[in-house]
Amino acid sequence: MKGWMFGCFWALLVVPNVIWPLVSPFMEEENTENRVLAEFPEISRENFQEYPEAIEEYINDHAAFRSQFLSLNAGINLSLFCSVDNTSVIRGKDGWYFFDNGISVQDYRGQNLYSETELVEIVSKVLETDEYFENLGIEFAIILAPNKEEIYGEYMPTWYTRLSDVTRYDQLAGSLRELTDVPIIAPKQYFLENRDRLWYFKTDTHWNEAGGFVAGQMLIEALGGTPVSVDDVVIPYDYRGPGDLALLFHMPEAFLEDYFCIVHGYYDEVEVELERPFGNEMLVRARAPEAPDERNIAFYRDSFASVMVDKLSRYFKEVDYYHWQAFQPEYIEEKLPDVLVYEVVERDFVRLLEDMDKMMEVGR
Repeated sequence: MKGWMFGCFWALLVVPNVIWPLVSPFMEEENTENRVLAEFPEISRENFQEYPEAIEEYINDHAAFRSQFLSLNAGINLSLFCSVDNTSVIRGKDGWYFFDNGISVQDYRGQNLYSETELVEIVSKVLETDEYFENLGIEFAIILAPNKEEIYGEYMPTWYTRLSDVTRYDQLAGSLRELTDVPIIAPKQYFLENRDRLWYFKTDTHWNEAGGFVAGQMLIEALGGTPVSVDDVVIPYDYRGPGDLALLFHMPEAFLEDYFCIVHGYYDEVEVELERPFGNEMLVRARAPEAPDERNIAFYRDSFASVMVDKLSRYFKEVDYYHWQAFQPEYIEEKLPDVLVYEVVERDFVRLLEDMDKMMEVGR
């Protein structure tokens, strides 16, 4: 009996590594883990002591059939225990998944409401930022993207009880609208009141193109442009692959139920030229000579603005999208925009003051 168990143990270790070189050329292997996998380390005198740990990380990240085994484990957990093997993912109801980075849950429950002092500090910083850019001839606007947990709270597990009907999103949006003249785009209430469409992905933290389209049209209206109602465009929903939350715990496709949408009928005749200087989404420059609005728009944004690129770029003649992690003042100093839009998701409100200080480095 012991010999049989010993043989099975070694077979599990050896057989996958023997088979893998034969079958790997026929398998689509891509990094689906929403992170950078460890690279094979080069040994040197500087990293001699850390080298064994680096080798172990590389082996763990590139083990034979790793993705398949992780997906199998995720399927077993979902089937037998109705759970996910990742503390950053909350399994909700009816195929909905949510993000648990601590802050998102606190936002949802109303645990982290702003004090009066904190609100005054943020409002003061927004007024300072608005005045700074006004002196440069630039209009300043803010898009506040709500957390998915608050829009689809009915799908959250029942044990995540809410302590307050008011969240810090409500506090901030209300205070900025009341105490400043800055255009504040806060689509949370619209999403809550209009439930005939999906505004967010079920297995991703982000809003989909329909949600991004609504926020974009609110921005256009706030800037004195001509918005288009979501009812005047065509938004079909179709099957999509796993979102960032599904990737975090290697959800098998058999359990996946998610949808994406593409907005049709919105200035489809306008041709947009897109330039990605870094080869990724960290910096995107859009040019549409035939767009109806002549203004030049700059976005200081996070990943929520990614699905806004296609449609907003058809309305404004020039739009530059700067991810907050890649933003440098000199990117926009060569040609100052007519409007600077600051877009930030609720769970990252902690960055508000720092972001605005960073933006005010423009022109200094």
